[in-house]
Amino acid sequence: MNSPAPFSLARVVRRHPAAVGFAGAALLLAGLDALAYKQVHLLGQVHALRQHDGEEISAMLLRGPALREESEVLTAATQRIEENLVVETNLAENLWYFYKIEEDTRARLSELRQLSAPLADTGSPYRTIPYSLKLTGTYEQVAAFLHRLETGPRLTRITSFSFSRNSPDSPLVALDLGLNLLGRP
Repeated sequence: MNSPAPFSLARVVRRHPAAVGFAGAALLLAGLDALAYKQVHLLGQVHALRQHDGEEISAMLLRGPALREESEVLTAATQRIEENLVVETNLAENLWYFYKIEEDTRARLSELRQLSAPLADTGSPYRTIPYSLKLTGTYEQVAAFLHRLETGPRLTRITSFSFSRNSPDSPLVALDLGLNLLGRP
């Protein structure tokens, strides 16, 4: 009896060369197809990213005029702040600011002192210059003085205040005020 011959690849190739060639080509094409699928998938992701970037750039270009306008407003505001900063060593000009408000509102400053400023942070472009003042006048005069401080060109932060009437039958009121003005270091 004849026993079956062991499997031999060489024998299959000799007996069916076209089938082996087609099978090899099919395997090669399947590998190339998988590689192409991966490349198409990666290109799709890159395309989606580029499309998103393009949409953002397009939106930014549409906002361009508004951004320029906002930039101009910010530049003007920064310039206004810089022009109105207090210089600690310029005592006469600093006190004149308060005396000018006193003259305009007719409230009377009985005491005005520029206090020594705290040490400024070396990296900060600004520092606070503290003041202490006492004024008297009618309620309207004192309120007008306070309003002018709050809305004037110099940036003011009120740190403390005390408001009282001089006497029960007098129309005059007194205001003790502690405040900081924004200044240069």
